[in-house]
Amino acid sequence: KMIIACATLALATVAGPTHHSTSLPALRFRGGSTPPSATPLVALQPLQYSPPAPRDALTEWWTSSWKQLSAVALALAMLLPVLPKLPRNAGVTVVALVVALVQMSFDAPAEQVLLETVVALVATGVITMKDALDGFRSEGVVAVGVMSAVAKSVQCTGGLQLIAKVLLGNPQGRVMTLFRMLLPVLAISAFLNNTPVCAMLLPVLVEWGAARGVSSKQLLMPLSFATMLGGTITLIGSSTNLVAAGAASKQDPSFSMGMFDITKVGLINALAGTAYILLTGGKLLPEPELKPVPAAALPGDSAAATPRGALRLWLTLGLLVTTMSLAAQQPKRLLTVALGTLCILFRTGCMDLKDAWKAINGPVLLSIALSFALGEAIKKSDLAAIVADKVVELVVPYGQLVLLFAIYLVAISIGMVISNNAVVTLMFPIIVRVCESANISWKAALYALTMAASASFSTPVSYQTNLMVAEAGKYAFADFIRFGLPLQLVCMLATVPACHIFFS
Repeated sequence: KMIIACATLALATVAGPTHHSTSLPALRFRGGSTPPSATPLVALQPLQYSPPAPRDALTEWWTSSWKQLSAVALALAMLLPVLPKLPRNAGVTVVALVVALVQMSFDAPAEQVLLETVVALVATGVITMKDALDGFRSEGVVAVGVMSAVAKSVQCTGGLQLIAKVLLGNPQGRVMTLFRMLLPVLAISAFLNNTPVCAMLLPVLVEWGAARGVSSKQLLMPLSFATMLGGTITLIGSSTNLVAAGAASKQDPSFSMGMFDITKVGLINALAGTAYILLTGGKLLPEPELKPVPAAALPGDSAAATPRGALRLWLTLGLLVTTMSLAAQQPKRLLTVALGTLCILFRTGCMDLKDAWKAINGPVLLSIALSFALGEAIKKSDLAAIVADKVVELVVPYGQLVLLFAIYLVAISIGMVISNNAVVTLMFPIIVRVCESANISWKAALYALTMAASASFSTPVSYQTNLMVAEAGKYAFADFIRFGLPLQLVCMLATVPACHIFFS
């Protein structure tokens, strides 16, 4: 039977493509046709001819990837005249960053693209394996995970509705809902690091928006952007402001950036950004309004979980307020305070360890950690210094205002792929050198650089809160380009002339 089956299969494979019928007849007895009542020796199913599987897989891969490969080839072709003029490591870094950005623009997973890019940079010797792993020991990365777990405790104890009622109210319609969300976020972010603000409000806004017929995609990206806009209002609103103030004090010990010295420019920045979000959010952000859903009918842990009692609810809210207050007064102790809060929440039964693990988003943390390696590659290869030097020197003859615009543009370009603190650290020495050689005060340039570094709106990998909302809101890479890039230009047009007027 096995010999007959193999022979028949071979016959079907050879004859299949040349015959109109691909079915095989039943096996007949020797000497005549099979009687109607007889049973064939071997019961064979009709076989269908199909092309070899590897060929199908290759065709499918090419069909799904040719646009992406073509875009990469086109981008590299445009850079071809520039690459030979760059040092070897800078050229490799440019190629790696361009390939990564093109892949993410086709909605490839950010964590996968960043991992491949970092591996390529290590393999080519641009950075070491130690540089690649430095992000995994960053307090900022750990703080994102810990604050996400702390925020989960509010869901576990049933406090989402209470926070939404007190902090956000009950507005109607998309514009008023968005406006009511932006106001408290801007105010809180002016005095508190934006990572815990985003972690705390993200689950609240998903439920609160759905109850009002507003999609989370209309709220979560504005949440991330509002935390950055609010962070420019005071000195302690963002770690970027503190890094800039520290760098300036080191350069000139007589210089001091006070608590509210940045406020006049920061308010202009926040007002311009808020106006843009309210006016264009409905058109540029994905998904229209939804039908309002009662809070009790919403899916998810916050509605499905049984409340753990009023005492635990108020304990959780009290601990959350205490954590935020202490972090506002001592930003460097955010992680210590948050870890202590988490331990208390476990011991008092406000949440379980499994709830905390569910709240920690692995892909987001991996992406944030790997983005540190990209910043190190740009720094070690001198790519940022080369770009900033060339661009800034070209515009110096055209006056200080044009120089400030050039600084802002270079900063937001570099900030597409590295952290805002790294942008300030890399660019400030270059700015000082250029300004002093042109006999121009660098103080206005410092404030313009600080504002630009905090305008990380155009890519999901440019800032950690962007990565948090990108995962939760299921945003595409193009969503950030479409909504965030114009916002950067609006903020530039609003703040650069203000820096020139107030600080020149």
